[in-house]
Order: sequence, then structure tokens, then C-alpha cells
Amino acid sequence: MELTGTILRGRTFEPVEGRVVVDDEGRIEAIEETAVESSDIVLPAFVNAHTHIGDSIAKEAGRGLSLEELVAPPDGLKHRLLRDASQAELVEAMGTPLRFMHESGTAACLDFREGDVAGVRALKEAADGTDVDALAFARGSVEAMEEGDGFGASGANDDDFEYERRATREAGKPFGIHAGE
Repeated sequence: MELTGTILRGRTFEPVEGRVVVDDEGRIEAIEETAVESSDIVLPAFVNAHTHIGDSIAKEAGRGLSLEELVAPPDGLKHRLLRDASQAELVEAMGTPLRFMHESGTAACLDFREGDVAGVRALKEAADGTDVDALAFARGSVEAMEEGDGFGASGANDDDFEYERRATREAGKPFGIHAGE
């Protein structure tokens, strides 16, 4: 496949006129500078490096609440809604932002995945059949991290996460943390 137009390439998105040659697996084989008739703009897909797709079921529920009333475990509104939802409802709700990501050019997301192993599996199920690579930064247990793509700690002040950090490192997976919460 060839994509032609103004190509935004490299780390600085240098604009060059030409074509991008893509193999059957979607990998770029070559970027060729050449005159083309296309006015399209060809750029890398977006990656959303911090999502909470599982919270989609509670997206509009928190208007007017403080952050603590909304998300503080274990009884913040978000946690109650997540507890009360069935697995099928969670998977269905997660599908909506994944479809939106695909439609708006986002190829991958790193999701801070609550719900332990079941939460990781729900994200995988929701992403199945989409063209979005949804990576699960699991929380809840080391088993969830092993099922997912890494560990996603809730906040730097919640724990030292020594055990989880060690297990994540030994598994060769990334450890993410909410540094600003």
C-alpha cells in the first residue's frame, strides 16, 4: 500500500512531499520524497498514554461532585458504579471510547485498568475486533499485571509498591504511576 501527500516525518514532524510505502502487516517500509498530486496529510497515528476506559460506564455520573466523592476507593461514586455493573455492561461501555479512538486516528492506548484480572480481561474483550491496541496497566494484584501489559499504580502517595515494582520488573513489563494525584 502507498500513502501519498505531505508526510509529517520524524520526531519534529518535518513536512515532506512524497509517499509512504506500507507492507501487508501495516509497517512502514519506506518514505520516499517525490512530487505527488495528493493534497492529503500523512502523519503517525496517535497514542493516548493515559486512559481509564473502564470508567466509561460512569463518565457523566460525577457532575458536581468533588474528586474525592467521585473516585476515592472504596465507596466513591465511580467505584460503586463499577461494582454494580455486570461484566457485559463494562465491556459494552468500554467499546464506545475504543471506537471513538479508532475513528479519530488513535492507534493505541495505555489504560490504567481497575478490576484486577477481570478488569484486564474486560479491556481485552472490549478491544477485540477493534483496530486499537489497548494496553492494560493493571492494578489490584500481581496476577492482574501478569495478565495485562504492566502495572498501573493509583498514586505515588498510596503505597511504596515495592512488591509490585519488583514483580513487574521481573516480568519485563512497565510500571506506571499517577504522579500528579
